[in-house]
Amino acid sequence: MTDVDTVHDAGRPTTDGSTDGRDPVPAAVDWLLGIMTGLIGLVLTAVGAAMYVRVDQALIADIIASEEVEINGITPAEAVTAGGPFVDWFAAGLAVTGLVLVVAAAAFVVARRRTRSRVAREGGTTATFRACAIYGAAVTALVSFIPGASVAGGGAAAYLYGDSGLRIGAVAGLVGWVLSVPLLVAVAGGFLAGADAIGQLAGGAVLVGIIVVGELITLAINAGLGAAGGWLVDRFL
Repeated sequence: MTDVDTVHDAGRPTTDGSTDGRDPVPAAVDWLLGIMTGLIGLVLTAVGAAMYVRVDQALIADIIASEEVEINGITPAEAVTAGGPFVDWFAAGLAVTGLVLVVAAAAFVVARRRTRSRVAREGGTTATFRACAIYGAAVTALVSFIPGASVAGGGAAAYLYGDSGLRIGAVAGLVGWVLSVPLLVAVAGGFLAGADAIGQLAGGAVLVGIIVVGELITLAINAGLGAAGGWLVDRFL
């Protein structure tokens, strides 16, 4: 979440030491977005750490027995054996993802402060490509309960940036997915480790392959919907 490409409009207007008229998103939004993302990251890190410390095979066995969990293709004993390494990987993935979110949130706020200070001195606009893509991703997350939410995020990013709707819309659709990569890697690693623990590594690899293909399809859909939102804004607004 860095923010280095400060100006995308032609020319630099005379500046009076403020960003009035060149700042489509108030600085308070940057702080709110950074704080909310950071808090989510801290919660994920805490949950991941607690899960890693507290969840063991004995607890997994109790859960499977008490909830009468049935997993097709493997016995309860195999589920317990496979569940141990899977939970460890998943917990680590949650913790790392949380830390990534915290660092990204802090970097975003710092970068936006620097951009606003630079624009106040030199002119231009605070609506940089990267920042607008992140704002678009935030809009997507906010309305994620609506099917095709990436269209709204891509459109918002294109509207704020005012140019390159297809490109910035697609990037806005990818931002959230990029931040979840550590967790996706951990889930894949957990499936492989769990499958290997019960001698089913080949089956685990097939499952991971299905997950990877599914995620790539989701990635393409999100990017496409975001680009569509950006195109609509370029075309009609």
